Amino acid sequence: MAKNLSYREAAKILGGGGSAVITAVEQLTSAVLLGGVAVGLTDLLGWFDAKSDLVRFSRELLSGIAGKRGERSRHDRTRLVEAAHTVIVVTAYFEAVHELAPPFREDAATPDRDHQLQLFGLASLFDGEDVLPAAHRTRKENADLVEGCYRRATKSLITLMADSGEEDVLLWTWAQRVTQTAVRRYDELVRRLAVDYPEITFWLQHAHDMAVSAGLERMETALGLLLTGTTPDTRRGELHGKYRAALERPILKPEDELPGLEFPSIKAGYIDPDYQVFAMDRKAEPGVLSWWERLPLREDLYSYLVGYLTSPKAVTHPALVLGDPGSGKSLLTRVLSARLPPSDFLVVRVELRSAPTEADVVGQVEHGLREALQGSGNWAELSRNAGGALLVVLLDGFDELLQATGVSQTNYLENVQRFQRDCDERGCPVAVVVTSRIGVAGGMAIPSGADVLRLAPFSERHVVRWLEKWGRLNARYFEQRGLAPLAPQTALKHHDLAVQPLLLLMLALYDADDNALRDQGDIGQGGLYERLLTRFAQREVGKEELGRTDADFRKDVENELERLSVVAFAMFHRGAQWVTEKDLNDDMRALLEEQEQERGPGMRTPLTPGGAILGRFFFVQLAEAVRDSQLLRAYEFLHATFGEYLVARHTWYLLADLHENESNRRRRVAIQQPDDDEFHALLSFTPLTTRKSVVDFLVELAANDPKRGEYRWLVEKLFETCGEERSGKRAGYQPVKRPAPARYAVYSLNLVLLSVVLGDRALDVREWHRLTSFWRSQLTEAEWTGVMESLRVRWRKEEILLSYGAENRSFVETEWADRAISLRDAAREAHFTADPAGNVFRYAFEGLPDSRFDVDYARCLVELNASPSDLEGKLDRYLRWSASYPDAVLENLRKDLVVDARMLGVLATTSLGDSSAFQVLFCDRIGHGVENAVLLEVFGKVWQGWNTASCEVALLDAWLRLHESGHEFPEVRSYPGLLEVLGKVNLSAISSVRPDLIKRAMTAASELGVE
Repeated sequence: MAKNLSYREAAKILGGGGSAVITAVEQLTSAVLLGGVAVGLTDLLGWFDAKSDLVRFSRELLSGIAGKRGERSRHDRTRLVEAAHTVIVVTAYFEAVHELAPPFREDAATPDRDHQLQLFGLASLFDGEDVLPAAHRTRKENADLVEGCYRRATKSLITLMADSGEEDVLLWTWAQRVTQTAVRRYDELVRRLAVDYPEITFWLQHAHDMAVSAGLERMETALGLLLTGTTPDTRRGELHGKYRAALERPILKPEDELPGLEFPSIKAGYIDPDYQVFAMDRKAEPGVLSWWERLPLREDLYSYLVGYLTSPKAVTHPALVLGDPGSGKSLLTRVLSARLPPSDFLVVRVELRSAPTEADVVGQVEHGLREALQGSGNWAELSRNAGGALLVVLLDGFDELLQATGVSQTNYLENVQRFQRDCDERGCPVAVVVTSRIGVAGGMAIPSGADVLRLAPFSERHVVRWLEKWGRLNARYFEQRGLAPLAPQTALKHHDLAVQPLLLLMLALYDADDNALRDQGDIGQGGLYERLLTRFAQREVGKEELGRTDADFRKDVENELERLSVVAFAMFHRGAQWVTEKDLNDDMRALLEEQEQERGPGMRTPLTPGGAILGRFFFVQLAEAVRDSQLLRAYEFLHATFGEYLVARHTWYLLADLHENESNRRRRVAIQQPDDDEFHALLSFTPLTTRKSVVDFLVELAANDPKRGEYRWLVEKLFETCGEERSGKRAGYQPVKRPAPARYAVYSLNLVLLSVVLGDRALDVREWHRLTSFWRSQLTEAEWTGVMESLRVRWRKEEILLSYGAENRSFVETEWADRAISLRDAAREAHFTADPAGNVFRYAFEGLPDSRFDVDYARCLVELNASPSDLEGKLDRYLRWSASYPDAVLENLRKDLVVDARMLGVLATTSLGDSSAFQVLFCDRIGHGVENAVLLEVFGKVWQGWNTASCEVALLDAWLRLHESGHEFPEVRSYPGLLEVLGKVNLSAISSVRPDLIKRAMTAASELGVE
């Protein structure tokens, strides 16, 4: 792909190939900076100061740019601005050098070939690399880029001068001034250029009005200032007219059952969202939603689009626009195709859902042309006749190709970039924008350097603006019915829905019927989804005039919701956010025994079970693609939580129905296995814990069901018989392939979860161990992690108590552990079974000595050496292990600088205090500081029970320290004085091991008047 212009290339574009200016510039720039020939500093001085030819030539080039606007193509104008910017970068720097005379020595030596490398930073000014502003950067980032380039250039010169013996301080002060002056001159020259070529300010992302606008109005206004003045031909005008007319269509078809309610047009209803953007690199993860949190949120989408579409990058790299379902990606392409001025842009919008997937990019573009013009579409002919307009292709819905066909197209964007290169080589450069759901971006090969933009959810100000328009548009409707428009504070109570444009429209439509959203009170998230889904199902069922009774109507509504639930389970079991129509039809035939309808008059294809239900709900998004002339479809909920609620709802309703059926069975029949065929079919493929929201909704449904207490016996009975064979009526239901043991594991797990939802569940410890071991053997790592994160386990003697919620860290009490299993046996079993968790613990314990390879000793070492704790916690642990492992406790006490006199006093009263090692340690602490009084008080209580002969060296040393530090022994005390200690110890024995103590003792005795 094309790279940025060098100074020489830019000068040719601005001055013409044969001008004297270009000849002079080539003579100046053909030496070291561009040609690699050694040059002396005197020559450099001639360039930078004395001659000033480069500055003069550059000014001459820039002075003539205003007269070059003329009848240029959009792309030629872009190249002209790029060339001017390249010259400005060089000119500003050398004007700064010319203004601030460099402190170079005229007689400096000519640098050798190695020193030429130090001029790299200076050469980069002429290369044009990394200095062209880009719309994906913020204004500050673009400014920092130029300043950094100037700093590198000056550093190259300074490094060269310093090697020649110049004063470093003087040089670096000059360098700082040059950089600052160059940046200031750069800004001045850019402002002059912007008078005739305003697009440069959009490349730089200079500050513009940030107010929320609708329909990219400001983009159209801004581009109106940049027009090249060419008149659109018939084909271009026809295309633009079609796209422009689409702006006046309503976002959705008006609701028949709410007469008078209007939907805003695309023009009025589309509000510019906030966005994030970056240039693709190897470290980026655009498919991971949390990765985007590191990028700033920007509010000037129109400014970015103007900057991007008028930049050189637009024709060398495709731009990728990402967003959630319902975020407005398709609307953006509709508005963009209508708002781009036809004098400068020839736009082709392609809905990839209807384009043939087996076609290349050209074939898909030609399909878009045929759809728009209702006739033949020839891309080569259209591009040749584009005149001065820039070709722009909008490929909307790449994710729909993947969803509907299930075929991986990871290199699609690379094919798009190849299409751009081919067009550029034919002299017809083209900009391409591709939209896709963010969830599939992780599997796309995105060209390096391509702009990736994410449409952010609505902010509060967007919600307010949209609802203001909604209220004004339907003011008469609300007034005639005595209703109030949906208030922003009411909508924002349901934040996850309100911040997605299409879901905000759904909330507004729901509330427009009797202010249902405003008057619902605090019904919980599940209650909201229940009312939303039920209300829309009622509307769809009500459109059919069949003369039903109220009971039949309610039954039909529930049937609609049941079909939607099958859709939700289809996605849930396949671990995807969408399901293909083929898979959905298979599921519906197996579960609901529904078949495809025969082809009706005027129908292109038979109506499938999936299409019959999902085509009517606008909160279900339809993805389409054509492969081998066959229309393929996939379905996706606009928000994943719709599907998660339906999974929980259908599970709960099936449990309630099963309970009712079992309760009504005759006694003889009731002792048989419950008929849980459908229940088993739906709950034996995927653990409900896979999606936390599903379990949360189940908890909410249970809390609101007054009969929940009656379900426990049924769930327990199902658990007891879950391994038995069933009738097999739904054996054809196979959303995913899973062996029989895995299905048994999943079903039993889901039954245990349901029993926990109904109330805490108690299980025998050994039964729980066997059960979880079986689950662990059959579940995937992700599924098993979900189970552990969903169930809280509390040990209670011989049983465990299960409850819902993340597990808190807990400690195993000694009586809970199986004492019959030695640590050595546990390590051997972990090795034999290759149990990952067991081998983690085994690795930690392998460092134990063979003589003490037991779990108690290991626990003792860990608690004493590695467990952080406060003083009370430390004392508890010392007390806990003092009887079992006194040597380990004493070893830790010797190096524990935190243990205080009070703690030692408590330990002195235990069996540990009887050991000579502890008595020595205790004496060693006396005579060192402020705790002497407390230590002596403790000593007075216990010392008479000590065998002082075993600690007499430490005892004498301690009392000598007390004396030498000036301690005064009170008359009344519970402990001996120094003279008493001297009388108790064996001085002869001490002299053989510590003769220094004898000398100190004699000195102390003399000071006390004893000879």
